[in-house]
Amino acid sequence: MEKTLPTQNFDPILFRRTLHQFPELSGKEQTTAQRIISQLNAFGLTPRTNIGGHGIVCEIRGTRPGTTTLLRADFDALPIVEKSDHAHCSQHPGVMHACGHDGHTASMMAVARHLASHPPVSGSVLLLFQPAEETGTGAADMLRDPWLAGQAVNNVFAYHNLPGYPLNTVITRPATFACASTGVTITLEGKTSHAAKPENGINPTNTLIALMQELQQLPTRFPDVFSLVTIIHATLGEPAFGTAPGDAQLLATLRSEQSDVLKAMQRAVEAATRTYSEQTGLRYQVSWQESFNAAVNTHHHNELVQRAASELGLPVYQLQEPMRWSEDVAEFLACWPGALFCVGSGESHPQLHNPDYDFPDALIETASALFLHLIEMLHNR
Repeated sequence: MEKTLPTQNFDPILFRRTLHQFPELSGKEQTTAQRIISQLNAFGLTPRTNIGGHGIVCEIRGTRPGTTTLLRADFDALPIVEKSDHAHCSQHPGVMHACGHDGHTASMMAVARHLASHPPVSGSVLLLFQPAEETGTGAADMLRDPWLAGQAVNNVFAYHNLPGYPLNTVITRPATFACASTGVTITLEGKTSHAAKPENGINPTNTLIALMQELQQLPTRFPDVFSLVTIIHATLGEPAFGTAPGDAQLLATLRSEQSDVLKAMQRAVEAATRTYSEQTGLRYQVSWQESFNAAVNTHHHNELVQRAASELGLPVYQLQEPMRWSEDVAEFLACWPGALFCVGSGESHPQLHNPDYDFPDALIETASALFLHLIEMLHNR
C-alpha cells in the first residue's frame, strides 16, 4: 500500500521562485539548505544534513536489494546584480540565481515528492543537494564525509539547463561532457624607479608580455585535445607618468577536455613563470582558483539518458564536442559511473550568468520526469 503523505500542496514552481528571491553565495547557503530540509521533512523524508558544509542527502530505499542511484542538484547562487522585472527578483542585492540552480533544486524536490509516496521497488535512490558548485569546492567537500564516500553508487545522474537549444531538448554526449578548468593568478614583484631612470628598477613589463604570449600559445602544445587559455585581466604598475612599474598581475582561465592535459598546462604555466621571473630578477607567485575536473560520462549511462528521453518523447541532441564550461558534478563522476546531461532552455533564452537570466519553469516538470523515468528503468523493472 502506498504511503499517504502531505505532498499534494507542494508547488515546485513556487518553491523555485522562492529560492530565486532569496539566493545565497557558495558556502553561505544556510537558509537555502534549511528550506530544502524543511520541505523534505514535510514529505515525510529524513535527510542527512551538513554534509561537507551545507550539503544534504536524502536516501530512499526500496524493499528489495538492487542498484544504488544518486541524483544531484546544486543550490548556490552567483555574485551578479539581477536586472529583471519579474515578481520573484532577488531580494539580496548583488546576488542572484543566474545559472538555474534554483530550478535544478526544484526539479529534484519534485522527484522527492514522488518518491516519498512511490519509493523504488529495489535498491536505493540518493537525492543529493550540493552547495558551492560555482566555486568548484562543494562536491569534493561532500565526498570527504565518510558516510557518503562509503556508498556503493552504481549510477550518477545530474542535469544542467542550457540556453541556446530548443526548450526540453535533452543534450547528451558520451565521454567528456564538460571541460576541466581552473583560474590562475600570476603576481610579479620587482622594484619601481623614476621613469627617467628605468634601469635603476626591476621592471616586470617584458615578463608580463612574455607570459601573456606564452599562455595564449599554450594550447598548441596539445594539438589532439581541445584546450583553451583566456586572458581575463592584467595590471602593470600605477597610472603615474613619473614612475616605471615595479609590479604586475595577470589572471587567466585554462580549460581542456582532459583533466590530465589541464594539469600539464598548469605545470607549463608554473615553469614559464619561474623561468621568465628568474631571468629578470622578479619575485613571483602563482596561485590557482576555482579548479574543476572534466565531467566524464560512461557510454552506458549516456545511452540510458538517451533512451529515457526517447521513451518520454523528448528530442535528443548529441554534442560532437564537450561543453567548454565546467561542472562540479565531475567529482562524483570520478568516483562513480554516471552521466551529466543538459536540457534546453530555449533558443532565445538569456544566457547563463547573465543579469537577465531566469530559469524556465517548464523545465522543472521535464527534468523531474526524466529523472523519475531513469529510476523506473533502473529500480522498478
